[in-house]
Amino acid sequence: MEINKLQRQLSQCGDLVRVGGPHERGHQVPARAISRTKTLLSLGANDNWRFDKAFQALNPECQIIGVDHKLSLSSVLSEAFGSGVKSLRSALSGKLKQSKRHADSLLNQILLYTFYSSSNRLLRRRVSTQTNEVDISLETLIAVYGTIDDNATMLNISMSCDEYHLVDDIIALESMLSVVTIELSPIPQCIKQVEAFIARMSESFDIVYVSSNGVDVDKAASIDCLAAPLELTFMNKRLSASSAA
Repeated sequence: MEINKLQRQLSQCGDLVRVGGPHERGHQVPARAISRTKTLLSLGANDNWRFDKAFQALNPECQIIGVDHKLSLSSVLSEAFGSGVKSLRSALSGKLKQSKRHADSLLNQILLYTFYSSSNRLLRRRVSTQTNEVDISLETLIAVYGTIDDNATMLNISMSCDEYHLVDDIIALESMLSVVTIELSPIPQCIKQVEAFIARMSESFDIVYVSSNGVDVDKAASIDCLAAPLELTFMNKRLSASSAA
């Protein structure tokens, strides 16, 4: 795919809003989608939840469902306790910089726990092709935890090229989705894999934003200049057809 071809594929979207900071799982999201989203399914966030927090600040009525197989509220508390102990030990040993680093981690864990223990939810599951006590398929996740209303659920996902099969689940329930934001890393050596992925998603979604490691794609000289993470924003075609709020 030529870089100018990718540029031409971008649909004009005049109401893009930056949600979250650069290089912190932040994304450009259409304002019209933010206002109508009732549920945000955020996958693979680990303890970097800044996008979730920033999105809810713009739409306080939206419920955030954080999904990560490494995290649960109990594990967050355990991590917070460990960070507190390490901070105290470092301080007593005169290692003030190390103590501050552990104290910052403690604060992050406390804020994370507070955020997901209120009206939001932290789901300890691994997104897979099946559903059991440990795994959950993306289709099941959207169907069970998403909002049934048309275009009222947003999906935020970090994925690798090994997980391209997830696009089939996304397409299967596209009527429920307003926007899909994707952080793709690493970028495969064969760029045709990215091209095929975008083409498949474009059956039901318009691609409205692409950046490469924080640089807008229209500022890249060639497709070979793209570097991970590749940040993609897809908007449901039906939502694209509506005028910006």
